Amino acid sequence: MRVLVVGSGPNERGGIATVIRLMSGAAGEHADIALTSVVTHRDGSLRTRLSVAARGLARSFLLLGAGRSDVVHVHISYGGSVVRKGLVLRWAELCGVPTIVHAHGSRFTKWFDSRPPRQRRLIRWLLRADRYLVLGKPIALEYEERLRLRPEQILVLPNPVSWPEQLSQLEAGEGAPAKVTAVFLGRFGRRKGIYDLLTAAASLPPHVQQRLEIVAAGDGEVDQVRAQVAALGLGDVVRIHTWLSPERRDLLLDEADILLLPSYHEGLPMALLEGMAFRLAPVVTPVGGIGEVISDGVNGLLVAPGDHLGIAEAIERLVEDEYLRGQLADAARSTAHGYALDGWMQRLVALWRDVTGSAAVPAPVRPSPAEIPVPVTSVGVATTWGNWPDEIVNPLDSAQDLVEEGSQRAS
Repeated sequence: MRVLVVGSGPNERGGIATVIRLMSGAAGEHADIALTSVVTHRDGSLRTRLSVAARGLARSFLLLGAGRSDVVHVHISYGGSVVRKGLVLRWAELCGVPTIVHAHGSRFTKWFDSRPPRQRRLIRWLLRADRYLVLGKPIALEYEERLRLRPEQILVLPNPVSWPEQLSQLEAGEGAPAKVTAVFLGRFGRRKGIYDLLTAAASLPPHVQQRLEIVAAGDGEVDQVRAQVAALGLGDVVRIHTWLSPERRDLLLDEADILLLPSYHEGLPMALLEGMAFRLAPVVTPVGGIGEVISDGVNGLLVAPGDHLGIAEAIERLVEDEYLRGQLADAARSTAHGYALDGWMQRLVALWRDVTGSAAVPAPVRPSPAEIPVPVTSVGVATTWGNWPDEIVNPLDSAQDLVEEGSQRAS
């Protein structure tokens, strides 16, 4: 079975790229799966992003038109990601290839709701697909309502985690370290709650601050976060790093005790699953799919988004109570077993097989490559519309608005 995967480059930053990287590696264990990954987004200048999008779309169109794909699996976020992947989905439909949308964007709902009615209709049409993969049940309901999907189209498939072979924490033996290390991983900005975390750290009693080291690593508003650390006098408590390589990230997680991620919006963050696999006690918010993974007081501590006093209280409890910290960490690691990559990949392969078998009846007959017009692209937007419906072709200004907005966003 030939699978065309469309999304971010596997070496890019962020959860989508991590999932694509894990998917590509795990597919190699299945002899009957030939996976081709096409990149339509890469971080960089506007010119770089547009060039990557145009090349990725052209390659996707050619592979589909030549009949070299049995199923298309696209990863979407919001904004420009929807336009890029939507064009691939519509071309796949013309070529008679079944389609799967893997929805990752934690802010898709807010973005969709902010669009005018005409753009919403366009988005629904662009994102028509045979199946949808989402990261949690609440997210499934959001997509079902907004995109008018049938419940049977949607499958909840939480993100996978690559299992660490060995943990130094489990070999350390008796005796608690002098300091407790808490880790924040992700893009610096309000959405991930980094500023709430810093406010919480500043409110901790001095004796707790002396026992605590917070290591925050990521990209985004790095300079602003460093300035806030200095303004709050947290130089002895908080260390700021830019984005870490997977190897350095794993070393950090292996030495840490607590995972901090007080986000306002999430799907199911890879940082959470990775921290759980490394036996960290999570302090997180019940947003997106997190509430289906973490039970308060069982395998982590839940706080409300924006509640810096609640964040501070949770941190203080875990710093002061070594037994509770270990108990939550053990339970979190046990929970993470259910998200191991092998089982996740088996479910994904089963879906690919199912959709290639079931979608053959309703899908249109695939034309020969000679019958398929090669799309003309300009900054990654197809202008060969073929026999697409008039209600979609007419509001091209809506599509252009989405492209222009999306060029400023990450996939």
